[in-house]
Amino acid sequence: MVGWILLVLSFAGIRATAKTPSVGEPTIIDLQQQCLRLREELQQQKKSLSENVQLAIFEQLQTLLTNYPSARAMAAAKPDLPAQNLVALFAPLEMLLQSWGITPIGIAWEHVPFQPHLHQPDSNDITEGEWVYIRFVGYQQGDRILCPAKVSRTLPPGIS
Repeated sequence: MVGWILLVLSFAGIRATAKTPSVGEPTIIDLQQQCLRLREELQQQKKSLSENVQLAIFEQLQTLLTNYPSARAMAAAKPDLPAQNLVALFAPLEMLLQSWGITPIGIAWEHVPFQPHLHQPDSNDITEGEWVYIRFVGYQQGDRILCPAKVSRTLPPGIS
């Protein structure tokens, strides 16, 4: 570690010599202590930033997180419960993705031409431009594909 500090100091024009530093000139020990202090500050800032991001995400998802376990229990107890009642729970998640600039690739069960850069086929013989159904929506952020939409030639059984 001392070697790295000496290398950095040599680039900065500070030489580690046996001479006594002049008044106001930092010593190697001073610089080592400053380096340690700055590393500790950086670690503290990293921890604080991580906690702030987690809290912000939790606040945006709080409605979903607090209601989902009850909705899951209700769906298990009443299998005939219309799914429409559960859709509203996902609004906070959609708002979070929107605030991050993350957009969906397609709409579930949408019939679209296959695009290899946007879609992941369920079969290796699907060719570009062939009509497929989006089975699972993908996501992108700007031009970057976060996860491609999963596509198939057919819809799930029972869906027309």
